[in-house]
Amino acid sequence: MKKFKLPAQKPKVSIDERGKRILAEVQVNGFLLPEGHPPVKNKFMRNMGYVIDGLLRLADVSVYDEGGTARSATISTGGLLYSYATTNSQGVTVFMQYGIGSTTPTVTDNNLASADILLPTHYIDVVEASDSTTLVFAARWSPDASKSYIEAGLKWLFNVPSNYATLLARTVFSASLVRSAYTMYFDGYAINLPASFTRWFARALAAATCGHDARLTRGMPCTAQDGSAYSLRSPRAFAGTPDVMIGSDNTAPNPNDYDLKAPIASLASQTQGVEVDTTLQEVRVVRTGTYTPSSNVTLGEIGLFANLHGYRAGTLAGRKTLLVRVALSTPVTLYANTTYTLGIVIKLT
Repeated sequence: MKKFKLPAQKPKVSIDERGKRILAEVQVNGFLLPEGHPPVKNKFMRNMGYVIDGLLRLADVSVYDEGGTARSATISTGGLLYSYATTNSQGVTVFMQYGIGSTTPTVTDNNLASADILLPTHYIDVVEASDSTTLVFAARWSPDASKSYIEAGLKWLFNVPSNYATLLARTVFSASLVRSAYTMYFDGYAINLPASFTRWFARALAAATCGHDARLTRGMPCTAQDGSAYSLRSPRAFAGTPDVMIGSDNTAPNPNDYDLKAPIASLASQTQGVEVDTTLQEVRVVRTGTYTPSSNVTLGEIGLFANLHGYRAGTLAGRKTLLVRVALSTPVTLYANTTYTLGIVIKLT
């Protein structure tokens, strides 16, 4: 796959009028990467938000299948390759599909407008740049009939025995994409994470989609909060226990960060949920908590951690790992004996 450059995204910090609710927002973008064409921006569906939420919390969630029915998806394993019955075959479960419908994508779409040919995912990788990390799913394939496609989607087959899939993202092209018969193409899909997301988050997402659920093994390396290295477990990479922490240092984020620069504390009374905004056409995974300082402190950074399953010297254990770190452009003073609501918002557009 040729090198590509996707637009950088800067985090946004929202502070209410009283200054007692401070949310750090980071944006995830997705792009189709058709061979011979520039990247095409997609719209993430609500189902992508539910998947991210479930992986972080290590919890089963409800997603909508292609027909619009809400169904339980088993994500509490920590990966996306679990099969409901061991007698059923299980291969790569994230795949692309082309279609010929042209309706405008919405965050509540459950399928392509007119679904057509499937692409056989065989390439899953993490592409790392100094200011971003990109998770790529791709297929080398050849159609047996020439056709013009109008739309494309990224899907997850979440129940193999029942053949249930859910739409994660959808793209509609401004001009038809022609795929000629018996011509080889290398078409891909990219999920782009800006510098506020760590390498470890992207690598964990990749690990969650690779390998075989019945044959757990080692994936890419990661760095835990304590600075130690470990090898991710694939595909059951996520181990739950998300945690939002705050710190005082607002040094710009780097994808290689593994801890806050100047940690203060974890938040109390943490909650997490998914917001589906049909007005702004976006889905948000929101985790918040509260903090009441006993003396004035400076807030310069907010981080989201979670346990990831990893091997170190032959031993498997959950390693607390930094997934998101947002640095405030202007530090904020948190005053003594005042309760603040703070948190991280992962926005999928």
